[in-house]
Amino acid sequence: LELEEEIARGNPRVRLSQNVVIIQCVGSREKERPYCSRICCSDSIKCALKLKEINPGVNVYVLYRDIRTYGFKEQYYQEARAKGILFIRYDLSGKPEVQTVSENGKEALRVSITDPILGERLLIDVDTLALATATIPSPGNEELAKLFKIPLNKDGFFLEAHVKLRPVDFATDGVFVCGLTHSPKLIEESIAQAKAAASRAATILTKEKIEAGGTISTVDKNKCTGCGVCQLVCPFSAIEIDNKEKIAVVNEAVCKGCGACASSCRSGALDIQGFSDSQILSMIKGI
Repeated sequence: LELEEEIARGNPRVRLSQNVVIIQCVGSREKERPYCSRICCSDSIKCALKLKEINPGVNVYVLYRDIRTYGFKEQYYQEARAKGILFIRYDLSGKPEVQTVSENGKEALRVSITDPILGERLLIDVDTLALATATIPSPGNEELAKLFKIPLNKDGFFLEAHVKLRPVDFATDGVFVCGLTHSPKLIEESIAQAKAAASRAATILTKEKIEAGGTISTVDKNKCTGCGVCQLVCPFSAIEIDNKEKIAVVNEAVCKGCGACASSCRSGALDIQGFSDSQILSMIKGI
């Protein structure tokens, strides 16, 4: 993106560059970040094409692990190959190395990489070096997740309720997800997901009243000891302990009736309405 900005500003150093190296997957698809950052390949190739347009004599090298020009952006890759932009593949065991060298009293950058086809180490003296760095989640995501009681995936991005059935919803009602907060994605995908999230929000805002589900957790005050286990296991934060009476209190509007609290209650004080132990045993006996 910095290279793209330099091109847009007409930086003379970029214009006069004869050797430009763009290194892909810098910080992506590693042990710490195993995911693909998605936008890098397409934007890097678009920058390479723009450089060729400004200076047809420039040598552009794209050092990549896998070219992932999603969808119709594959056309950029085909155009880049046709215009002589060189693509050199590398793997994790043979990453490109960048070092400063001195020649004729001047310092310059040199990139070395093993070409898997030639089987030889290539040395490229560089005028302009660009790194396609990883798309990383915001450091504030964890705080937001706790505030709104919504989950994060192992990479630190927000996790939707269901990838196919509820792609912009969270398990917590009234909170929706879109854009890079969900995962690395192209601007077109962010716009489409933003429209979907706005549409889902509109389905709630257009109603005067919303009926909560009838299958909720209930507490037998005579059995409850206020131990707090149900509060700990509730994935929707629908249970709190009343410190004055020392009993569990269920927020009926938030409860989804999942049954985690009822199955973990040591004293048997919690039941799911319509699915109490006695009711289920009666069903079994009826069968």
